[in-house]
Amino acid sequence: MNIANKIMNFIKDERGGEGVEYPLITVVVAGGAAAGVTALKVATQAKTTALTSSVTNVNNS
Repeated sequence: MNIANKIMNFIKDERGGEGVEYPLITVVVAGGAAAGVTALKVATQAKTTALTSSVTNVNNS
């Protein structure tokens, strides 16, 4: 078997694909979760700041 045949057999071999797919899916899901939590954090901080400002304005009136 020559080197060209070995390379072609390596390229055609589809075994072990799941070993790459599952970690990749995990990374994508974790990235989406992190982005969602970050967006929730920003929205919560904005609402808390607005609420604090409103309470402070009422107390000063």
